[in-house]
Amino acid sequence: MRAKIEPFYEALGAQIQKIREHRKMTQAQLGLSLIPPSTRASIANIEGGKQRVLVHTLSQLAKSLDVDIRELMPAVNSPAQSPSRKDVERELGKKLNLAGPALKRLTARLSAGNSRGNA
Repeated sequence: MRAKIEPFYEALGAQIQKIREHRKMTQAQLGLSLIPPSTRASIANIEGGKQRVLVHTLSQLAKSLDVDIRELMPAVNSPAQSPSRKDVERELGKKLNLAGPALKRLTARLSAGNSRGNA
């Protein structure tokens, strides 16, 4: 199973799914309303936060769901927008090829820097 991409897309997908279900549309119907048409699996991946959404596709999704595009956007203060320390460590470890003590020191420095900036 593919991992989720970013928390933003997870929240966006959940909002799309909620509105689609409220409109009593299937994933297949929503996919076919796009130009070019998308598969049901692609819509499922978007709703599951496993696929990024291009701006023109987001616009078409909003039109197909008969909502303003802003209604699809996750709230700025959404918990999905704030990754946990463990998420940050995992991403830094992957991107910088770090592990163990080096990774812990780096994330500790980042946390200390954020604490000073918020004081």
